[in-house]
Amino acid sequence: MCSTGSESLENFAEKVPGIMFSMVIAFFGFAVWTAYKPISSLMWSFVFGIVVSNLTTVPERLEPGLKFCSSQLLKFTIAVLGLVTSASVWFEVGLGAVNAIVIILFSFFMSLILGRRLGLSTRLAILIGVGTSICGASAIAAVAPAIEAKEEEIGIAIGGITLFGLISMFLYPYLFSNTVVNQWLLSNPTVYAIWVGSGVHESAQVIVAACTLSLDCLQPALIIKSIRIFMIAPIVLASIFFLNRFDSEQRSLKGKATVPLFAVAFLVNSVICAVLNAYAGSVPMLGAGWEFLKLALRSSLIPFLLAIAFAGVGSKVKFKDIAKVGWKPFGFAAIMAVGAGALALGMAIVIAPYIT
Repeated sequence: MCSTGSESLENFAEKVPGIMFSMVIAFFGFAVWTAYKPISSLMWSFVFGIVVSNLTTVPERLEPGLKFCSSQLLKFTIAVLGLVTSASVWFEVGLGAVNAIVIILFSFFMSLILGRRLGLSTRLAILIGVGTSICGASAIAAVAPAIEAKEEEIGIAIGGITLFGLISMFLYPYLFSNTVVNQWLLSNPTVYAIWVGSGVHESAQVIVAACTLSLDCLQPALIIKSIRIFMIAPIVLASIFFLNRFDSEQRSLKGKATVPLFAVAFLVNSVICAVLNAYAGSVPMLGAGWEFLKLALRSSLIPFLLAIAFAGVGSKVKFKDIAKVGWKPFGFAAIMAVGAGALALGMAIVIAPYIT
């Protein structure tokens, strides 16, 4: 037992330099994020990780820690994310929930069909599909370790999703304020918020797109977005299933458990979150403690852990590997973004008469 403990300490000790390296990059990511909020701190950390790894040679002794950040730490953080993603979101937006589900199903299955037709790898098509349907880079981060995606596939998917997510962040409020879209949505800010929450990729981008019109749009937009985030765990399971089904040449996932523990933990934690939200307030000290914990997790701990994990992922992405893939993935990401946004708009138009 002593020998095992000693080996564990040695294994962790060799990871420390890489973890510290990722933490430094994450600090820079947070610093830039404070000045430019539309792009999340985890995205800045990812970009800085890519820049550092492509402009310099990353020492080999950092590799164990970088691998830890981009795999185990990432999975742990996604599981913890469930504690601030209540399962009760399903009951809070009425018909708007249908919009979120339709977008998720459309984007995921369209990514599989269209990706194969364009000749993309099944893994890359899945990553772009879940990035479009769930929550951009965070969803890609959750699915990537489950399907054992390559670093260059992760980099391509995040690059495309981020680019078109940023475009949609500015395009949606412009279309509502200056075009016939306003009439189609009956000039209803709540319907606009449902469209934004269903169609825009990243949570930070949803916030900007909603608040550009009105602060009153923020809450309904985030509730719709929360439903999409809540679907991370089922999408992880679906991704593994369809990868094994359609990609017959890929055998690395065969024989492994089809239910990743971090996805199960996410679902369990989301139920715990819903129960505590409902009943913790009746116990004064427990209620206050739970609200403080949620605030700390949502505003500080989870974003920072994701930033560290993304710094590790970014440091393993090489431009020379991405260049080999060509323009198809970015064209595919553009098609998915336009398709999801148009469908979200159409669904919003349909339900507009029923939203007060």
